[in-house]
Amino acid sequence: MQRSAPLFLMTILALSTATATFASAAEPAQRLQRATGLWKVTPATSPFSWEICVDHARDRLIDDDLWSDFEQECQIESHSRQGDSYHFQSSCPDARLAVTFKGDLARAYTLSADTTVQVNGKSEVQRTELAAVFQGACPAGLAPGAKKMRGGMVMKSLYTDR
Repeated sequence: MQRSAPLFLMTILALSTATATFASAAEPAQRLQRATGLWKVTPATSPFSWEICVDHARDRLIDDDLWSDFEQECQIESHSRQGDSYHFQSSCPDARLAVTFKGDLARAYTLSADTTVQVNGKSEVQRTELAAVFQGACPAGLAPGAKKMRGGMVMKSLYTDR
């Protein structure tokens, strides 16, 4: 399956403790995991915000919000951490993904990602930026992994296979 851009921002954020675990596609531990509870996610480049009910143990921020199957398809080539910032670059099928995360996985964070693809022999970059803020406990009726889109539509849980 080829992609021209990441499948981003349609499955989002979860919350638990302020710890982040990182690993490569070869090491399944490579993931950012949010604290358990309700997160409000607001993309900078789209009017479509959402809330997601996160279960820390099953949360996969990058896999859920930027590139579905990231852990299986992509290989992290470099990463660095400084204070509350984490940056990594990875190679994915037909694309390169550079991600910068800043903040706290228990309260609030920002995430920006540049996806570079080749189109007609030229490099094109798609930028994704979003901010997320922890809202507290998940409301009754919103299952872990489910997203409530602006306007009220609820998307089923992302966690069905986890």
